[in-house]
Amino acid sequence: MSDDIKEIQNESTEIPYSVKTLFQNYVQEIFLNKDSKSLKKDRKNAAQSEIGRFVRHIGGERDIKSIIPSEISEYSEDFIRRTAQPDPERLKSVKKFLAYLAINNFTEVNLAQHLRLRRSRRTKMLKNTADKKVNLTQSGYNDMTKQLSQLQKERIKLTGDIERAAADGDVRENAPLEAARESQGMVMSKIREIESTLKLAEIIDNKSDKNRVQVGSKVLLVQSDSEIEIEYLLVEPREASPLQKKISIGSPVGEAILGRRVGDEVSVSTPNGQITYKVEKTS
Repeated sequence: MSDDIKEIQNESTEIPYSVKTLFQNYVQEIFLNKDSKSLKKDRKNAAQSEIGRFVRHIGGERDIKSIIPSEISEYSEDFIRRTAQPDPERLKSVKKFLAYLAINNFTEVNLAQHLRLRRSRRTKMLKNTADKKVNLTQSGYNDMTKQLSQLQKERIKLTGDIERAAADGDVRENAPLEAARESQGMVMSKIREIESTLKLAEIIDNKSDKNRVQVGSKVLLVQSDSEIEIEYLLVEPREASPLQKKISIGSPVGEAILGRRVGDEVSVSTPNGQITYKVEKTS
């Protein structure tokens, strides 16, 4: 550990350290000392570059103690997504940096254990998504893009909340900190879900057959016994929203009307028994 860091630690154990400061200290201690000459130059540069990318991803100005395990897992997934052929050595360099932080008591837990490269999972993912598209309506795509932007702003806000909460007392008994971390985890999970959907999205063009119900069709149904009219937009499960009258093709009604033509009648099983609908109109 560098003399500067040691001196600060001797003065106070409560002074926050930014991710960027500790990264710079790590580079100086590990890559620039005489013992690092045994490392090949290209390997050294690759390792330093990957750690630098990690620091930018996490946020260089953040207090190191504000980082949570789910953020490390997110970086693992980001690494897999952006790398056609993952190099374990590049990820290992980040793990060594995280282990260094734990060994020197800059973090309360060893975050390195949350950084994993699951090759078999990636292979399976590539196989499953190579030819699998997610059909979205244009409005659905626009809604998801807008939601993603809002979530990314929320993530930045929560990062600030975590930093402020972490600076306020004992992080082990800090309810606001735990609440902010939990919210951040949920937001990041939703961000990953939407990003995955948009990456595979294919905008639906349902103009080919106006008389047949297909994904993206707006369908007017008439209940046979009561003549009550109901209008739905038939969508993929990821876009479904009952409040917006968007029903999934996997729902009982969605499954029943998919592929049907105007004038067809379908029977749907409900908790109250069978209900028959007539496809009155589709567009």
